[in-house]
Amino acid sequence: MIRGFFKGIGMLVLACAVVVGGVNAWIVLSSKADIQSLDETLAADPSERADCIIVLGASVYADGSLSPILENRVDAAIELYNRGLAPTIIMSGDGREANYDEPSAMKRYAVERGVPAADVCCDPGGYHTYDTMWRVANVYRAESCLVVTQEYHLYRSVFDAHGVGLDAIGVISDEGTYEDQLWYDIREIAGRMQDCGQVLIKAVPDNPGAAIGL
Repeated sequence: MIRGFFKGIGMLVLACAVVVGGVNAWIVLSSKADIQSLDETLAADPSERADCIIVLGASVYADGSLSPILENRVDAAIELYNRGLAPTIIMSGDGREANYDEPSAMKRYAVERGVPAADVCCDPGGYHTYDTMWRVANVYRAESCLVVTQEYHLYRSVFDAHGVGLDAIGVISDEGTYEDQLWYDIREIAGRMQDCGQVLIKAVPDNPGAAIGL
């Protein structure tokens, strides 16, 4: 009886592993063709502009400076904007707290580097990747976008964007390796599982009404 119990547990663990592996493989493989290096995207014809560039939020330090991961994302978006590949940058992240506002910090960084303030929108309701894509499609009403983040995060980001009806190209912002990369990779596996479910049920975020504005 004990033997059968452990056999059942083993089968359950194996089934879970197959599901998790299958979902992650599906997301990666279905998004891969629409992911490019920054140099590849910069070489594109600027006449084929997207509606916007989406920069996904990450950690901002207590002094308002951007973490290396986030700085790389915003730097890449600035290059895309300066190349004329989209007229607007949407900084999307967690802006719920007065003392912690990712989109405002991201916008400030871009404006200090020459991007006109009027061409940078802030989405303080982008608490999660799926939320960002849903809100860009349904609140901002974009139809096409360039999504800027690190490669490990891009597969899910592009999958989410396609899932809400956006014509999306993912742009890799990686520059070298980052601290805690293994943790990011592991966390991304769970994130893909969650977002797959949200796309399949066409979930509405908890914050559908918050504005995307200057």
